[in-house]
Amino acid sequence: MRRDRLPRTRAALFAGAVTASLLGGAVSVAPTASAASYPTCNGVRTKALDAGATTVKQPYHKGTNSRNCELRKGDSGPAVEELQFNLIHCHGKSTGGTDGIYGDLTRQAVREVQTAAKIGVDGIYGPETRKAMKWYYYVNGDPGRNCIKANV
Repeated sequence: MRRDRLPRTRAALFAGAVTASLLGGAVSVAPTASAASYPTCNGVRTKALDAGATTVKQPYHKGTNSRNCELRKGDSGPAVEELQFNLIHCHGKSTGGTDGIYGDLTRQAVREVQTAAKIGVDGIYGPETRKAMKWYYYVNGDPGRNCIKANV
């Protein structure tokens, strides 16, 4: 089983903590921003915010056609590039550019957004982080002049 497909539910975390504790290991379990397991974001989707005139672009999973997906260190592609663009332009964070590679700087930028939003801090972009973020917006396909919180 791939590491990014392991269960990340609170029950799984607790079971792992109990097992480690029984084996004599020290364990620290804290809730994270991504307590549920979601597929990896592998595309970018335009989401209409009003009658279609104002839109935002957000990472999504092509197979489920859902924005309920995750990005984490080691992921790459257009979804990561869109996340980096918004972290830079809407949150003023350094991601090392928009290279589409979720590295240490992108992870740190996500952690800073999570901290500011007072949500679980784990450096993983997921649905809770998406809802807490500001997104660059477009009006009739043209760039807007600002970023908005599109917690849809």
